[in-house]
Amino acid sequence: LIIVNFRRFAKAYRINQKMKSATRFQRVKRVKIAAVDIMKPMTILLMLNTIVLIVWTVIDPLQRETVTVDQDAFLRDIETYCACASKHMAIFYASLYVINLGSLIVASIQAQKALKISTELQESRYVFLAITLILLVSFIAIPMVVIAEGKVA
Repeated sequence: LIIVNFRRFAKAYRINQKMKSATRFQRVKRVKIAAVDIMKPMTILLMLNTIVLIVWTVIDPLQRETVTVDQDAFLRDIETYCACASKHMAIFYASLYVINLGSLIVASIQAQKALKISTELQESRYVFLAITLILLVSFIAIPMVVIAEGKVA
C-alpha cells in the first residue's frame, strides 16, 4: 500500500515540478527530475513505517490468544477462534494510520495541483480520484474495525 500510494504521489509531483519550471521561465525548459529526488520521500515513508513496526515488535509484541466460543456437555471445545493482540495495539495502529494518512494527504494535494494543468493525456484526474477513494475507504474501514473488534461472526 505504501508503494502504491507513493507511486501516485511521484506521478503528480513530477508533473507539478515540470509545469512549475515552465511557468517560472515563461517557456518550456527541460527539467530533469532525478530518481533520487523521488526516492527521498519514499525512503522516509518506508523508514517511518519500519521504525514503528520494529518498536511495536520490541516493546509490545503480538500474542496469540485462543478463545473458546462453545463447549459441549463434557466441557470439550466445540468452537474456538484465535486472535493476535497486544496491550498497546491501538497506539501503534494509530501511529501507522497517521503516517500513511499523512502521505495520502500529501499525494492528494499534489494531485489536486496537477488537476489544474491542461495537458494532453492528462491522468492526474484519475490519480486524484484514486487517492480520494482510498481516503474514503480508510475513513469507513477504521470505524468498522473498531466496532467489530471482539465480535465473532
